[in-house]
Amino acid sequence: MKVLLTGATGYIGSAVTDHLAAAGHQVVALTRGAEQQPGRGWHAQLVGDTADPASLAGAVTPDIEAVIHLAPPSGDAAVDTAVIEALAAPLRGTGRPFVYTSGVWVLGATGGAQEVDEQATVNPIDIVGYRPRIEERVLAEAAEGVRAVVVRPGIVYGRGGGIPAILVDRARLQGAPEYYGDQGVRWPTVHVDDLAELFVAAVERAQAGTLWHGVGEPAVAVRDLARAAGRAAGVLAAPHAVPVEQAAEVFGPLFAEALALDQSVSGAAARTALGWQPSRPRAVADLESGSYRPVEVFGAPDGPGTDAEVAAIRRLVAEVEHAQQNELVDRFLSVFRRQDPVWTTGHGKRLSGFEEIASFTRKVLPGAAAESTAVYDVERVLFLRPDVAAVNVRQQPVQHDGTRITDRPEGRPFYLLVKEDGTWRIGAAQNTIVAD
Repeated sequence: MKVLLTGATGYIGSAVTDHLAAAGHQVVALTRGAEQQPGRGWHAQLVGDTADPASLAGAVTPDIEAVIHLAPPSGDAAVDTAVIEALAAPLRGTGRPFVYTSGVWVLGATGGAQEVDEQATVNPIDIVGYRPRIEERVLAEAAEGVRAVVVRPGIVYGRGGGIPAILVDRARLQGAPEYYGDQGVRWPTVHVDDLAELFVAAVERAQAGTLWHGVGEPAVAVRDLARAAGRAAGVLAAPHAVPVEQAAEVFGPLFAEALALDQSVSGAAARTALGWQPSRPRAVADLESGSYRPVEVFGAPDGPGTDAEVAAIRRLVAEVEHAQQNELVDRFLSVFRRQDPVWTTGHGKRLSGFEEIASFTRKVLPGAAAESTAVYDVERVLFLRPDVAAVNVRQQPVQHDGTRITDRPEGRPFYLLVKEDGTWRIGAAQNTIVAD
């Protein structure tokens, strides 16, 4: 299909462009300016501004087979209604899809209800006060022969962006991670690439007059997100709550209220009916060791293939951390290759062969995390071959609440990884303690 996409230059729009193109569709981007933007993956570019509905006249030409409206709302209900009219009117009587982007904030606080679905009554917070009326306006187009669809994303993360990036920036600025409102606040979340795949599914096969929650994880504790954001910022301290009134001084009262909104929202309907399968790393994992922590990569071309390999290497190092923190002997041993691995410990003990490493681990790992533990962060990956990588890791001693132990030296593990049967494993490891 040839798909007109508003908001094509934005955070979500960039991901939707990628996934539409990968699915074989042609993206016609609606942009405010005529300046060409090479490398975007667009089939064509049109000039128009959703803040000026009159500028959209003629944007939906007869060859446009679908419209996805991703541009943010203007803040004026009349303007946004006029935009819907301008974009939907040319589609009437054609059965072609019109997909509108709303958001889960229209549901308000879900209270004790767990994983509310698309049938829940809306109770919008002030920042999205009139948006349910826009949703209704869009869905009413189904009666006019438009395949009208509404998607409500959760809190979008991934590719180092979205609201979670604010948590990272604030942690770096304040020297401690922070979250807003009560300790029990939860956010429904969705990875931006998973969300983009939902938009593709919606434009391809969602029925007219349907509404879908774009939610990968229904209720993620924001305190956990804040801790992970601190780690992404290199700040190992316990997260602290910021009262909404204080947050309003930084973000304004409307956005502060949204950041403190406690929700539990289900995305199950889209999985069942549209075959949507969110598969990207979960929000906490992506903050801790994913797109919010850049890694220096050498010896491999830029592109999704290398990104996937680096992500797999980070998952292996995260498995090392998890096994160490939880004293899981078998999990720790599973990261080593079976054939002739070698390991020199932080205290200089040289271990040769899997059985020698296993025997040592079974002696020292149980009880090792009784008083404290450590976090592991990949800092540099050098691909010597596509299946062999040298990896520099930063190891920081922490209390069990994640607070950095300042009077204990860091470690600098160095791993030589080998990819066997599609899985990265440690072939050789050298743990080095940083001495003053």
